[in-house]
Amino acid sequence: MREIINFTISRETDKFHEESFVIPHELKTLYLDIKVPEECRYMGFVILRDEIGAIRLQKLLGYGEQKLAVGTDGVHTAIGGVPGNIAPGEWKIGLGIFTEYVEQRLGDKTVVLEVTVTDESSEITEPIGNQIWVEDGSVRISPEKYDWSLLYQPEAKWYKGDFHTHTRLSDGKETIRNAMKKAKDMEMDFYVPTEHNLMHTGWCDTKLCILPGIEITTDRGHFNLFGITEMPEKLFDIVKSNGTLQMEQYVEETIKEANEKGWIVSLNHPFLTIWKWRYGKTRLCDFQCVEIVNDPTYPDAPFSNDQAIRFLDELWKDGHKIWGVGGSDSHNLIEERYEGAEFPSIAGDPGTYVFCEGLSPKKLMEQVRNGHMCVTRFCRVIPKITVEEKQYLPGDEIADNGENTVLTYEATIAGLKEIPEVFLVKNGEKLPIEVYEKSSGDYYIKEEIELDSQLWNWLRLEVRHRQGAFLGYVNPVYCGAVDSVYRTVEEIWEKMGENEHDKRNIV
Repeated sequence: MREIINFTISRETDKFHEESFVIPHELKTLYLDIKVPEECRYMGFVILRDEIGAIRLQKLLGYGEQKLAVGTDGVHTAIGGVPGNIAPGEWKIGLGIFTEYVEQRLGDKTVVLEVTVTDESSEITEPIGNQIWVEDGSVRISPEKYDWSLLYQPEAKWYKGDFHTHTRLSDGKETIRNAMKKAKDMEMDFYVPTEHNLMHTGWCDTKLCILPGIEITTDRGHFNLFGITEMPEKLFDIVKSNGTLQMEQYVEETIKEANEKGWIVSLNHPFLTIWKWRYGKTRLCDFQCVEIVNDPTYPDAPFSNDQAIRFLDELWKDGHKIWGVGGSDSHNLIEERYEGAEFPSIAGDPGTYVFCEGLSPKKLMEQVRNGHMCVTRFCRVIPKITVEEKQYLPGDEIADNGENTVLTYEATIAGLKEIPEVFLVKNGEKLPIEVYEKSSGDYYIKEEIELDSQLWNWLRLEVRHRQGAFLGYVNPVYCGAVDSVYRTVEEIWEKMGENEHDKRNIV
């Protein structure tokens, strides 16, 4: 069999459009060769459905050739595909469009996307391999195929990883195999793939702990889901209704689904230019993390990341226990630089360190929920927080001893070329701390801080270059309690003075 299907892309194109084709008899492998006009790259994605309507492939039209396939095993199935029987009947291929990219890159032009569907043997650009996560014919992660309790490393220690990454499944430029080589070079222990509105269905062989994730992408903001167990139910409704009020309802339903199913919700780059978060009605109780450092090599990153840190401080002032995470959001090849950037955008910069008593996907999720995390660039920050000989981790609640609590905060900052500036931030007030040099590249701080355990108190550590650039953030410890005043994101914006409509476009 061989059939050519054309999709027209323009400003008037539906956000999601499907075309049917017929498979006349059972196949071992179905091949798709997609000819992508250069201006259409990263503008949309394809969805393949089988004769019973199940998703069998999802792939963004991104970097490299788009020679895709679905077969009975992972060797004959492209990334984003679901292996299984290729049964006869009416199949459908759909094209989803990111409307903001049509406006930015296509303008008034009209282009045609050509898809050849065939059973003729062909090259597969990037097969999944042997490690399949999903059930046969389903985008649901199988607990038999993906072991949430698998122990990758047994030690109790700080593990390094990245909570915001992209590969060629969406708009990244690296294969998953090259991504794993770079992750090893960056001394990472875990890796969270978060593709735009797409989920990985398997992975290449690696010693890293891979935690399934996804980046829900809309024209009013992006958010990550960590630890997903299936494709979110309203995902394609979000794509089809992007830019409408109906889409906002689907976003709310997706966040609700994530919380009900135990996935972690993290707001991405909430102040970054055209990708800033615009859902002002988002309830503060509905997300667990905020991405405080996103791709620090990007031109607009320093200001927007500092705004995200300030945003999270305002949440803590109001008593919300929400944690800061980092994400490289890396899309580029290792030799690429953004204009004016000194360093490449690479997974692991920033690195998010999570303290786990042994590394497994389940333990990683538990410790992210507990806030046992530090986010750094160019260094490791190893905190030691002590009250009356009892040690605490970032994210812990300090026990109430019925009186003022004296907390000893020590930290080693390793791997820097020059002495940094270090601050303890207590209840939002930045207190400079004296820094001592331990050895070449390693520095040390020790400070005693008094907390009133009868009142709401929180304390975090921040490390910066002498010139002010970000180096490290350690999530708060806290004690006491407070009745929160603010319930939605837009109330925090107003408190920050960021509610001007020309800047925020609040809804």
